[in-house]
Amino acid sequence: MSDKKQAQRRRQIESAALELLAVKGYRKTSMLQIAKRASASNQTLYAWYGNKQALFKDIIDLNGRAVRGFLKHALNEHEDPLQVLKSLGIHLLRFTTDSKAITMNRAAITDATETSVLAEAIDSVGRNEVFALICSLMDDLAKRGTFGLDLDAEDAANSYISLLFGEVQMRQALGVMLPLTEEEIHERAVRAFELTCRLYKNPN
Repeated sequence: MSDKKQAQRRRQIESAALELLAVKGYRKTSMLQIAKRASASNQTLYAWYGNKQALFKDIIDLNGRAVRGFLKHALNEHEDPLQVLKSLGIHLLRFTTDSKAITMNRAAITDATETSVLAEAIDSVGRNEVFALICSLMDDLAKRGTFGLDLDAEDAANSYISLLFGEVQMRQALGVMLPLTEEEIHERAVRAFELTCRLYKNPN
């Protein structure tokens, strides 16, 4: 099987796994059930992923690539960091508050009492990769004089994320809040951007 075909097949398997996860929950979703739903052999799944934790970990990493790619491209191409920050919230919220993200967050909570593999994967994507890139963006804003030179990039990144998300992810994981609509995503992104600018923008 070519690399391209294998990648396509993996996406099909991962899509089937997410569908099952949403319906059955983490504990009741097995590799055999995923294989049947994806019309794949159980042997293939174990050869490619090893176990269901590794399969779902792969999905988490894949879902994080879009945001990482957006930020890395913006930083590498030296785009206007203020415009990057303005559009960042939309990318982050689409990635972290849709039905797929809610399903994965609930699975991670369940797995936390078993292996913690999924929780660690989500934390790694969010904290070690995306958060680090947001800190770099804040640092770039300070260096260009858009934000105050005395800005603490990590503190500014934490403030921005808190303003953007609030309790959305926790409430979604508890089942008391639906996935955000596009209108809600845009409203939250604009609000977080404007409040962050009020906090840190250089008045000069």
